[in-house]
Amino acid sequence: MSNTDPKEFNVSIHTDDIRGAVSATASTLYSLAEEALSLQDEEQADEWDFEIFLRDLLGVLNRHAEQFGGTEPPLEDEPEIDTSDE
Repeated sequence: MSNTDPKEFNVSIHTDDIRGAVSATASTLYSLAEEALSLQDEEQADEWDFEIFLRDLLGVLNRHAEQFGGTEPPLEDEPEIDTSDE
């Protein structure tokens, strides 16, 4: 990542269904991990452990996708991601 102003990431999930909340959170985590992995600079040796972590995380989420997948949650259960600069 660059040395610009830091971003703040907030995930809000509005539901009474714990499975829906876990599903939405896992989906959002997957998206954020994919984005972080795509931003990794191949020349940053100190980031190698983080890249391994991201790949492991994506692998676990892929292997267990059916546990939190299945039916699409209603629109109001979709997580809101706020990436506002602070």
